[in-house]
Parts: sequence; C-alpha cells; structure tokens
Amino acid sequence: MTIAVQFPDGSVRNVPAQLREIGDPLRADALPTFERVPLNCDSRWTFHRRGDRWFARPRSGSLTALRPAKPEWWRSVPQMDDETPGDGPTQQQSQRFGSAA
Repeated sequence: MTIAVQFPDGSVRNVPAQLREIGDPLRADALPTFERVPLNCDSRWTFHRRGDRWFARPRSGSLTALRPAKPEWWRSVPQMDDETPGDGPTQQQSQRFGSAA
C-alpha cells in the first residue's frame, strides 16, 4: 500500500503507507475508521500533512538505529576486556582462589 507525497523538488512520489485508526475509541457502538499515512521509515525524509495532502521534508539529525555505535563502556576496564593480552587468571588471583598456576 502506498500514498502520494509531494517532495521539495515538486515531484509527487508514492511512498509506503500504513493504516491508522482515526475513530473515536470512547464510543463502543461506532465502527472504527482508518486513514492511510506514510510510514516514517525513511532515513532521509519526514512526512507532514497540510490539509489532505502529504509533504516530505529533509530529516534533520539521525535515526537512533543509524547513529554510530558508542564504544562499549567496559573496554576501559582492563579486567573486563576480553581482548587484552594474557587472558586467564593472574598469579595473585590463582593463589587467592587456591589453584596452582
């Protein structure tokens, strides 16, 4: 399912859409009604309605899923970093736990 959206260059393109319920949820006797709205899944565009038409605007910022990954906080703790050389217990840790090194 698609919906027509006008882009800043004046072109009208069909973008993926979904159905959104617009009925009154407080009235149990009313049948639900739906409208088509653009999916907000494009990393470059956001979609806004003016009247009964949809318009695309360039997205500012970034989507959470597309942000660069932050380094893991435990990498700064030498004892928690799996990639540090000399894996395994130290001599002092071995003596503390009663195992032979």
